[in-house]
Order: sequence, then C-alpha cells, then structure tokens
Amino acid sequence: MIDQLQAHVKQIFAPYQKTKSAQELEEELLQNLREKYDDYKAKGYSDDEAYQLTTDSIGEVSELIASINLQQNELEEAVHMNYSRQRLHDSDFRSVTVQNGKFNSADLKGSDFSHANLTDCSFKSSNLNKCVFEGTDLTGAVFKRSNLKGACFKDCVYDRAHFKGCNLEGLSFKGEVFNQTIFETSSLKRASFRNATLNNVQFRLSDVKKIDFDGTIMDKLTYNFLKGSKAELNNVTLI
Repeated sequence: MIDQLQAHVKQIFAPYQKTKSAQELEEELLQNLREKYDDYKAKGYSDDEAYQLTTDSIGEVSELIASINLQQNELEEAVHMNYSRQRLHDSDFRSVTVQNGKFNSADLKGSDFSHANLTDCSFKSSNLNKCVFEGTDLTGAVFKRSNLKGACFKDCVYDRAHFKGCNLEGLSFKGEVFNQTIFETSSLKRASFRNATLNNVQFRLSDVKKIDFDGTIMDKLTYNFLKGSKAELNNVTLI
C-alpha cells in the first residue's frame, strides 16, 4: 500500500516535475501521508480503508496544486511545512517563510536560515550545528534540547523566543535586541551579549557567571535577576 500511495502522489505532481518547489512539496506530502496511513493502521483500519482515508485527505491539496503557479513563496503560504526527523545538511532556507513550521529531531547542520521568517517554528532535539541565522525572524520560535554549537546569530528578531536545554556555549549575540526572550537550563558558557539590549529577558536555571554582558543595555528586572545569579554586570546601562 505504501508503494501505491507513493504512485498516487507522483501522479498528482507529474505535470510539475521540472519545478524544484513542487519536487520538495511532493517529498513532504508523501512523508506526511505515510504517517497518516500508519496512524490509521494503528487504529485498526484495514489496508484498503487506511489507504482510502489517507488519499481522501489530499483532495484539496491536489486541487490547489493544479490551480496555482508553483512559486516558492506561494507554496510556503499554502502548505504547512514539516521537516521533522529529516537529514537536511547545508540546506538553503534563505528568505523563506515557514511560519509554525516543525524542524523537530531534524539534522540541519550547516543550513542557512538568513532573512527567513521562522515565526512560531519548533526546533526540538534538532542539530543546528553551524547554522546561520542572519536577519532571521525568530518571533515565538522554540528551541528545545537543540545543538546550536557554532551557530551564527546576527540582526535577528528574538521576541518571545524560547531556548530550553540548548547548547549555546561560546555563541555571540553582540548588539542583538531581545524582548521577552527566555533562556532556560541552557549552556551559555563564554557566550557574549556585549552591547546587546535585554528587555524582560529570563535566564531560568542557566549559569550566567561566565557570560559577557559588557556594554549591555537592560531593564531593571533583568538586571536584578542576573545580579542575583552572580553575573558580571560592571559595565551595563539600565533602562
């Protein structure tokens, strides 16, 4: 049945095989359908019933593909992106919009997310080693138990972003602006927030003693918390 399902999806996308964005969407849709099929089987449906229920769920998608121009931005808006559990070394996500996307347990080593919109995206147990986040919108994004060693952050939006249980050792956040960002149980040894702006930022259960806060601008609540956690705050400005 899995082979039959793959053939069904391939038939839907047959007119668009020369379009790169369609090829990527086909792979994603097939993965999602396989998971749906397995779920129906686990619930006790027969092979034929599970197949019929699964293919019925993609009727609207096939109509959408037939009626739109397969441009990258349009596809991103029309289809929910789920890259979980995929191996995507050195992938190019520059300037894409993947709002509410899922990158859980994905191996994204060396990928470039420059100028992408990753609002409310989820990165749980993901390998983000040496990834590039430059000019990236990380509003509401969740990074949980992810490896960010060697990652590059520059000119990003971190509003309400949440880093929990992540490896952030030695990373540079120099000059960045953080609003309601949460760093929870994360390793921040030798990380630099030099000349950054911290507004209502929380460092929950994180060791802040060896973080560079030189020249940082911060509100009083953030300052008091860091001071109580014995952070070095000799050259900071309160707002």
